[in-house]
Amino acid sequence: MTEKSWLKGNLHTHTTNSDGDESPEHVAEWYHEHGYDWLCLSDHDHLTILEGTAAEKAKWPLLVHGEEVTSRGANGPVHVNGYGVTEVVKASDSDDIVTAMRENVERIIAAGGMASINHPNFRWAFDGGAMMQVEGYKFMEVFNGHPESHNEGGGGKTSTVGIWDRLLSQNRRVWGIAVDDAHHYTGEFTANRSNPGRGWVQVRASSLSQQDIYEAMSDGDFYASTGVTIGGLTASMSEIKLEIDPETTPSDGIQAKYTTVFTGANGRVLHESISNSPSYKPTRLDGYVRATVYSSRGTRAWTQPVFTGD
Repeated sequence: MTEKSWLKGNLHTHTTNSDGDESPEHVAEWYHEHGYDWLCLSDHDHLTILEGTAAEKAKWPLLVHGEEVTSRGANGPVHVNGYGVTEVVKASDSDDIVTAMRENVERIIAAGGMASINHPNFRWAFDGGAMMQVEGYKFMEVFNGHPESHNEGGGGKTSTVGIWDRLLSQNRRVWGIAVDDAHHYTGEFTANRSNPGRGWVQVRASSLSQQDIYEAMSDGDFYASTGVTIGGLTASMSEIKLEIDPETTPSDGIQAKYTTVFTGANGRVLHESISNSPSYKPTRLDGYVRATVYSSRGTRAWTQPVFTGD
């Protein structure tokens, strides 16, 4: 059996081919220099594919194909990322949010891609009710690093993780991803700018190739993170077990502390652990089980759900 390894990647970022402030080459170099193994340049309504020399490619992570299919005519922004698409996907021009979302997903699949529903709370565009009316997408963004994404919800609006739990509780097989949605590579790196390095996924793949990365993503063999590193992960009906790699403070070597929450159907808390090796044995009554790791440094990681009725 081929041994698999964790490969770090970002699934949502922009360049001057849409509304980013740096060239595709510069953006690719930034991610390579910051330890990313692979990257999707997901420009709005544009398939950004870099063709470089061997020397240029050595400065980039592996680039996987993607596009942010962007409907602007609906009663709120409907942005759907397509991963692995083989051609530019024309966005739906419907003024109905559900119709636009459905048509974008269908067109991404027809173009050979996998669809992800992006930042549902961006401009409070839609909620889990709208997403429940659409079939076929594999992913949703549970964390988006854009400062206007409103990941935590508020004022009666559900958080993006809460929306995810609603979908999972209705037996929708949707994987959760964390992304940058970066636009700003020049000037200041501050909380109110859309900078890179805020959210990513770690896929467990046999090799650093587009096909193996797509397969790991499709199978849900990855976790999402804003800074927490999971060194080992077992996820089955028998047991879900994590091995957390502790973060340390460079100045004094003090380790971060962690709380892991195992969540089931309807967002019910099943178990909490303060161990760096937390585990939980699912039962069929749980519906599904996923884990969230909270770090004392304010970062998080999310594992993909195990559906206990399978």
